[in-house]
Amino acid sequence: MLQDINLFYVAISLIPALLNVGIFGYIFWVYPSNRETNIFLLFLISLITWQIQDTLMRINIDYELACHISRSLDFGWMFIGALILHFLCYYTNHPIIKNRFFLITIYGISALSYVVYLANLNEVILSHDENWGYITGIRPDSYDLFSRAWVGILALASLAVLMIEYLNNRNSPILRKQILVLFLGGCIPVVQGIITQVYFSALGMIDIPITSTTLTTFSIAALVALRKFRLFDVSSSIASGKIVRQIENGIMALSPDDKIIYLNPSACKLFGVDWQSRNFGTLRQYFETEQTYQKFLKDLKLQLCKRGKESYSSTLIGWNGKPLQMLFTASAFDHGRGKKGTLVIFNDITEIKEANHLVQLVNKRYNFITRASEEAIWEWSIREKTIYWNENYEGLFGHKTPFGKTSIEHWVKKIHPEDKDRVLEKMKAHVSEKRETRWEEEYRFRRSDGTYANVFDKGFVIYDEEGEASGMVGTMQDLSKIKAYIEKIERQNQEFTEINWMQSHEVRGPLSKLLGLISYVKEYGFDDDENNSFLHEMDAACHELDDIVHRIVDRVQKVQS
Repeated sequence: MLQDINLFYVAISLIPALLNVGIFGYIFWVYPSNRETNIFLLFLISLITWQIQDTLMRINIDYELACHISRSLDFGWMFIGALILHFLCYYTNHPIIKNRFFLITIYGISALSYVVYLANLNEVILSHDENWGYITGIRPDSYDLFSRAWVGILALASLAVLMIEYLNNRNSPILRKQILVLFLGGCIPVVQGIITQVYFSALGMIDIPITSTTLTTFSIAALVALRKFRLFDVSSSIASGKIVRQIENGIMALSPDDKIIYLNPSACKLFGVDWQSRNFGTLRQYFETEQTYQKFLKDLKLQLCKRGKESYSSTLIGWNGKPLQMLFTASAFDHGRGKKGTLVIFNDITEIKEANHLVQLVNKRYNFITRASEEAIWEWSIREKTIYWNENYEGLFGHKTPFGKTSIEHWVKKIHPEDKDRVLEKMKAHVSEKRETRWEEEYRFRRSDGTYANVFDKGFVIYDEEGEASGMVGTMQDLSKIKAYIEKIERQNQEFTEINWMQSHEVRGPLSKLLGLISYVKEYGFDDDENNSFLHEMDAACHELDDIVHRIVDRVQKVQS
């Protein structure tokens, strides 16, 4: 029996069938289930069925069994055109795939052709070739030729979709490489199938049954694109487990009933869980209170329903019992049997929160210092040629500063012309010589009303990593009030000096005269003739002393006011 079988012709259909079975198993077991891979698997089933049919027709069977095999397995090649077009439109994300009437049309006509084919009770026409075995022919007054033409039209449409998307510059270079590989893999079998099975049949010639064999080039091309160019964009799932384990962000997978089914190593490290043991515990144990736990679940649902913010924060308990501030996002994934699980990706923002709190505290203290100080605090950026001022600058000098920023020219133009060269030269020398001491200078600075304030300016140079000056920070103090106080004190000192002179000199004259007269009277007494003269002298001295005392009092009151 075997000696009557041409093993070569059987092998050219059987070997591709076995190869496609291997591809089917590889895709089925390695890649996750999604619409794209499922459509491709259905294409492989149709192709394998067609190749098995060709294999059976080439072994030593009788005519009646060959007819039965032909009618039973012809669905393989009848639906393969629709499956290829469906897959390629979905894979390239062609706009037509979003139209459900497109799918109804291609599958509906294919199904109708198969039903009409089966409804035709005329016996299948088979011709026998010593090499190819039984070859199916076209039955008279049937739609057999239309069925073959319809598959050819779908195949040509598939090539057209690939060509259009390859020429579409909006597609990424990697996607266009994938499309080119698929186009080259499908071009030969499509052209060959249309010529041998449609054109030859239309002319009444016997076709050459090798289309199922050449179609293997398309499945191999898909496998090449799958391995090399990441076809379906899901081939990354081969290494997804390794990638997820290496991600520094915490990843948590929850079942539909909110049970933890997976934690990546980063999450296990945060929570003190042994990743190897896979004992992740319960979700509730990572929350300090029932209230925070329920709020977390509520936030998850809001995010999955897309009614809430893009991300939420929550406080979880770390491995050492220390509260951890977590920022998390959630998305749904297919858990099987129509149920959805939740994938939670979260970042530990505890240090960021603490740093933010510290920054707020520093800013608060800075604001207090700024409000308590009457100095204008400035920061000069040498590269940007701008100066940033605090709010005291406007309060002291009246100049408006949009967003607290002015140009360096703004400051230069406000320096008194007589002081400008001195101030700029000393500052330039301080910066160019890279001095680490404080720069300070006293000069006159124009206010917004045109008057000049006496200011005391001081600052330090900031150097970058390369040791070059990048800017300066400092404070500008208005000395106008201090100058006024100094002038007032100097005037008071002058008044006190004059008062002191009056006390030490002017008061001394009449007082000495009175003391002398009193001493003379005590020693010699006085008679009636001299009485009037002594009294006159004493009266004059008293009046002189009184006048001096009054002048001193007036000077003191003037100083006090």
